[in-house]
Amino acid sequence: MKLFTIPNFLTLLNLSCGVLSAIFMISSNAQITTTTVIIVMVLMIISLVADFLDGMVARLMNIGSPIGKELDSLADCISFGVVPGLMLFSIFNHLSTDFIYENENLKISALSLFAFLVPAFSALRLAKFNLDEDQSTYFKGLATPSNTLFIFSLFSIYYNKGQIINPEIDTYLLIAVSIVFSILLIIDLPLFALKFKGLSWAENYYKYIFLIITIGLVAWLQVAAIPLIILLYIIISIIFRKEITK
Repeated sequence: MKLFTIPNFLTLLNLSCGVLSAIFMISSNAQITTTTVIIVMVLMIISLVADFLDGMVARLMNIGSPIGKELDSLADCISFGVVPGLMLFSIFNHLSTDFIYENENLKISALSLFAFLVPAFSALRLAKFNLDEDQSTYFKGLATPSNTLFIFSLFSIYYNKGQIINPEIDTYLLIAVSIVFSILLIIDLPLFALKFKGLSWAENYYKYIFLIITIGLVAWLQVAAIPLIILLYIIISIIFRKEITK
């Protein structure tokens, strides 16, 4: 069994960027700066690209393997499970005034414990994905990279603007996000994958609709468009559920 293949190196790049992101998040726990947000964003983009390429390269080279599949999930658990959990953890602590543990390097509030739902449910989602043969053309539940993009957008908006929507409701919003999106990770809801059956409109019309609206939202709102795009993705998947599972 070959361990050191190009797809596995890409997967390990994903994992390494996730670990670096976690280090930056933890070391900046008390004070997240614009520089921290940018570094985490760059590392997240590299993780996302590596995660996309490892499977594609494995298929092109015909060297897919069980160990590659397991390694991919282990890497994703760090990059798209632990890291978004730390993003929520950071915002919760920034919003809190009462802490159950505090020293010069680390603060933990009771509210921040909600953030740990995300790594836990991401691990459940990835374990479930590895055992489910039906998810080759579509996903059951929200994929961990999509969940990470959603949480990163809130993280970026909060630290750039000092709030997400309003300081009075941001805490309740994040509690809702922690619970609802954790459930979305493991629920048996069919969500389309951006894998095209040819290029015809008839076979892929709901995917084209999603991409067209997404391009418009990104051009208009930049990073702030991400939450809307993820919600749009879920809504379109629900509307076209029958087409997705054909």
